[in-house]
Amino acid sequence: MKWDGVIAGLIVAGINGAIALAAVHWGLRKGMQVFMIAFFGGMTLRLMLVAVASVVVLKLTTVHPASYTVALVVCYLLFLLLEVLYVLKNKAEKMSPEGNPE
Repeated sequence: MKWDGVIAGLIVAGINGAIALAAVHWGLRKGMQVFMIAFFGGMTLRLMLVAVASVVVLKLTTVHPASYTVALVVCYLLFLLLEVLYVLKNKAEKMSPEGNPE
């Protein structure tokens, strides 16, 4: 495992996670339909951007490919889990104790 690949994977996944958090936060304030478009459409767009960024990083730099791939996949999945947990927590806070929206 080479640290240059791990750091590059963390950077790409971190940028992706930051964009995801911003999109989800924005979408939750706009209503369910806009949120669903931002969440699923954003997930698709971000996955394509990560793929393009990965090709660029692996072709134009000397990072260790296996280290980069492992770090990227682990961090991508971790950030995706955090994104889903954030959404669930936010939706639970908006529900009244009886389970009805406020």
